[in-house]
Amino acid sequence: MSATTWQLDEPREGGSGSAPSLHLLPATQMSHRLDSYLHVWLATRAGTVADKTLRTDQDLLRLIPQSCLSQDPRALTQPAVSRLLAHFRSRGLSELSVRRYRASLSSFFSWLRNQGVIDSSPMPQQSSDQPARQTTTAMPFTAAELHAAFRLWQARDRRLALVMLVLAHTGLRWAEARALLVSDVHLREGRLIVRRSMPEGVSTREFSPELIRRVPLSKCATRALAELTAGARPDQLAMTTDRGCQLHRTSVLRALDWPHTGQGRRLVDLRHTAAQLWLDCGHSPAQVRGWMGHSLITG
Repeated sequence: MSATTWQLDEPREGGSGSAPSLHLLPATQMSHRLDSYLHVWLATRAGTVADKTLRTDQDLLRLIPQSCLSQDPRALTQPAVSRLLAHFRSRGLSELSVRRYRASLSSFFSWLRNQGVIDSSPMPQQSSDQPARQTTTAMPFTAAELHAAFRLWQARDRRLALVMLVLAHTGLRWAEARALLVSDVHLREGRLIVRRSMPEGVSTREFSPELIRRVPLSKCATRALAELTAGARPDQLAMTTDRGCQLHRTSVLRALDWPHTGQGRRLVDLRHTAAQLWLDCGHSPAQVRGWMGHSLITG
């Protein structure tokens, strides 16, 4: 390892206000912990990568276990990083999300190598850290499978189980479900209106008129939404945790113990389930595409 370590200097008082610069400091002034290096690396990423990429990078501090964050990065091996990626999957993250976090880790380790902190990146070869059975195609629940899964979810958290049921009967995207207001739910008319999207870590996006869609509610979805919105004001979120907090994917999947109750599915497969249930009821693919928000239906 190099005798020096990169660290950010704060802008000097009375300076030009330009971005902080990197200067070399003796390595003894910085803890040789993974999280210490992550903080410095994140500071170099701000303003140099897209906001969405930066948010993915920042998520590493939340997703990586403390036992790993406290390690010296020089001690990390390829098997250890493979276990870390497996840990991400065990939290219910989709394979697409795992690939994004894998790319962030790869950039971080490349930065460490360039700074002389490590001799080589411990990132495993792409093929060696892939799950034995990678689910990339749609795997909708059958009606019977959904009922069985709901019973498992309900035993852990009834309110979140109802949210999963709504997703499986309406085809809402996760970001759309997070943004759905009580005023968007019309139980008497048996429909809901999808007007906006709120991805995690991103501000709400209101849809233009041509993108707003009306989605029919099955009896099952109507009952679930009636319970979820009972006593709520029109301007409040329709689907929240039992404490009234906004939905966050990782915490929801953890609460439902998704790796053991999700029957090998991804969260997005609830959306595919809605499409399949509609098709099974005899609705045309064109009609289903409209309810799904112009998504392609395959298989």
